[in-house]
Amino acid sequence: MAISDDNARWVIAALRSDSASPLPQASESGLAAPNFFRAELEGPPEPLTGGYWASMALLRLTNVAAPAHELVLRVMPNAAMAAKETVFQREIARQGFPVPPIRLAGGADSGAGGPFLLMDRAPGRMPLVGLGGLEALRRLPSLARRLPDLLAEVTAALHALDPAPLRSALAVSSDEGPSDPGAFLAGLTEIAGQCGRDDLRSAAQWLAAHPPATGREVIAHGDLHPFNLLVDGDRWTLLDWTTALIADPAYDLAFTTLILRHPPLAAPAPLRPVIGTAGVVLARRFLAAYQHAGGSVPARPTFDWYASLHALRALTEVAQWQQDPDGPDHSAHPWMTLRPALVATLSRTTGTPIR
Repeated sequence: MAISDDNARWVIAALRSDSASPLPQASESGLAAPNFFRAELEGPPEPLTGGYWASMALLRLTNVAAPAHELVLRVMPNAAMAAKETVFQREIARQGFPVPPIRLAGGADSGAGGPFLLMDRAPGRMPLVGLGGLEALRRLPSLARRLPDLLAEVTAALHALDPAPLRSALAVSSDEGPSDPGAFLAGLTEIAGQCGRDDLRSAAQWLAAHPPATGREVIAHGDLHPFNLLVDGDRWTLLDWTTALIADPAYDLAFTTLILRHPPLAAPAPLRPVIGTAGVVLARRFLAAYQHAGGSVPARPTFDWYASLHALRALTEVAQWQQDPDGPDHSAHPWMTLRPALVATLSRTTGTPIR
């Protein structure tokens, strides 16, 4: 869904109005609340690429001091998930973690075209931007050193936050999507059934019947990979909190390890064994760097359970796309490249043949 001029004008009018006062986290995070009273759009919304679930556009403003003169409007298709993302991102910002400050948020009945977040444009670029499979291979020695360490630094910093205030904020709100692994799994089970995927539903039921041992719980992102990071010198910002949960650290560690172990790079068949070998090195270095940063890697059964949860999530999402052949083209989505690894992971853990 494209964000229209009318959507952008409605959002900026709401930002200007007396009822759209600066959100609490703008001051709680130590940031000076900008004055949007005279804000005007400098031009039409500029579409932003990189996301598959939400629609995003850059709004450039006049009469507003930097850095708040450039805002990102994120319009989402699911009100409950949008509400959860808002609660998570506000609390994480309040605790000082590098996320874009939210300036305005609204529900499905807004003039933005759907539930939305309006937030500062974060500085920097994605670590792998512009790298195709062959270019990534050429830079593999540098990536093997830098990328796992960066991802481990971000993960360890996130896991050091206090989840208690977030639990309290979630308890006050009654409209948000799943915020713990059990509720998240229940939602995936329901979707698998709606898609007629009895194999995925059976695997989900196995996971529900064999939950991992309860351990430490942290604020976890759930989608921590290089394309959700913006890096600006020695600073970074973590984006896209749709799949965030309060969960075992394995929720993040298993996902990032899965992505690194099976890099979703387009490359000729003769080079795929090289990519596979590099993936093993990247995944091992990530976990070692996480431990070096003070984190603890969970036991293998817990790790495998969460890896399977992510495999189920991805395969369920693909099943939804297949239900809508006239929908957006997802052929370039990483899930399509990762599908063999996802099927193998889920089948191995649950003993369920996945088609």
